[in-house]
Amino acid sequence: MYIVIPASNVSSRDVELDRVERWAESNNLRLNTAKSAGINIFTGCKRKTTYILPPPIPGISRVTTIKILGITITNHLFMDER
Repeated sequence: MYIVIPASNVSSRDVELDRVERWAESNNLRLNTAKSAGINIFTGCKRKTTYILPPPIPGISRVTTIKILGITITNHLFMDER
């Protein structure tokens, strides 16, 4: 499962994660945060804009690349690591 939360709604990420945990429990499953990862997506690495990162979610590692359905996506929306 992938949860995509736009930067404009970053304040709702804890609520969304809680919703997924409750869904998992109601379906006799458990969210394994050790296998979970968070990535902050930035557009256009040519921009020299300073971004304020939201605080990390406890128990979930922050990464710069993530593989979704066999495709590697970086935090600058490239399909390969640069």
